[in-house]
Amino acid sequence: MESTRDNRVMETWVWFGCGGACLLAALAFFVVHRRRRETSPAKYAPMLTTTIFGAAAAMCVVVGWLIATDPYVNRTEALKTGGLASGSIVALYALWLNDRRRRTDESRQVVEEDRQKLEHERQELERLRTEHEREKTADERFARGIELLGHEADQVRVGALHALAGLARSHPHRTQTVVDILCSYLRRPFDHPRYRDLRHRYRSETEVPTDYEPDDSEFSSDPGVDRERQVRMAAQRLIGDALHNQPGCTLDLTGAVLDHLALPSAQLGTLTLRGAQVYGDTTFDGCQFSGDVDLGRSHVWGPISFSGTKFHGELRAVEAEFWDTPVFFGISAAKYVDMQRSHFHHGVLFDESTIATLVLADATIGDELIGLQDVELTNRDNRVQLPWGWNAVVDHNGKVTRVDPPTDEPPDDSLIPFG
Repeated sequence: MESTRDNRVMETWVWFGCGGACLLAALAFFVVHRRRRETSPAKYAPMLTTTIFGAAAAMCVVVGWLIATDPYVNRTEALKTGGLASGSIVALYALWLNDRRRRTDESRQVVEEDRQKLEHERQELERLRTEHEREKTADERFARGIELLGHEADQVRVGALHALAGLARSHPHRTQTVVDILCSYLRRPFDHPRYRDLRHRYRSETEVPTDYEPDDSEFSSDPGVDRERQVRMAAQRLIGDALHNQPGCTLDLTGAVLDHLALPSAQLGTLTLRGAQVYGDTTFDGCQFSGDVDLGRSHVWGPISFSGTKFHGELRAVEAEFWDTPVFFGISAAKYVDMQRSHFHHGVLFDESTIATLVLADATIGDELIGLQDVELTNRDNRVQLPWGWNAVVDHNGKVTRVDPPTDEPPDDSLIPFG
């Protein structure tokens, strides 16, 4: 009996000794791991070895403790309990590894996000630098183009106009500025012998000079004037191209001299032609104006057409002079069409149009022709004001059914005059 007890005591100390030795080994490996990580983080960290010795120490200590405290426990049960303790240490190590891996992945993700952010900032800075260089180059081209507009050679002036137009195509936000410069060029004083001849024909002939297109060889003019006319024609064409590339621009052609201006189906903001001299066939057919159109005090020496045009603002042509018959066929005018005190040497046509209010008060109609066939007037309070002596018959829906020119005969009481 005494011998069995001594054996159990000896076995207990053996287990405790093994556990202590394993514990000391685990501590030693842990210390070595800490020092190596401080001096050389790249070296392998022997945490697995430390965990193995720690698990062995836990098993030995638990087995020895069970044998020492419980005389009835057998070695199998003690080893099972010690194995559970050892497995717990290993499980804790596995959990630690998993947590470390998770933190490493999170750190890597944060680093990747920071890298992507830095890359995005770098790309944005590169984009801004490139944009700055583009704008700088565009400014230089812009300044150079304006400078060359005053060159003596017409080829250089045409090249400058095309350079500005190309600048507008590559930098759409500069389109309005380029259009303003082209309009400014057309506002420069200019005259040509063919213009003088056309004015003479309109003033001297009773018939409209239809399809009049003289040959430049008929005039003994300065060749420089002919070349300048071609430059101005190029400026007009480039304005049309700019309007198709960037709709909604504003045209300020106050006092400009225009020659066969054609801007069909363009979308514009406002159009100002006050005091302009317009020669040849001029067309704004199918255009849309989001702002006002002003032809006040302009002189139109040739046919001008606004067929199918939509005016979202006002159309004003106060005190304008039309030497040919202006055509406003099928227009849509949401506001006033104001042509007070204008002079129409042959007549004016508004057939099949929709107009809010048409004002022709004090206007002069040369051939006594005002075309108002199938015109619908939408403003019930003030639909139409015609020159003195003219009468328009308007039904209850605002549609013009008949227009009577001035007559010396007594007016028909059955008509409903407006104007």
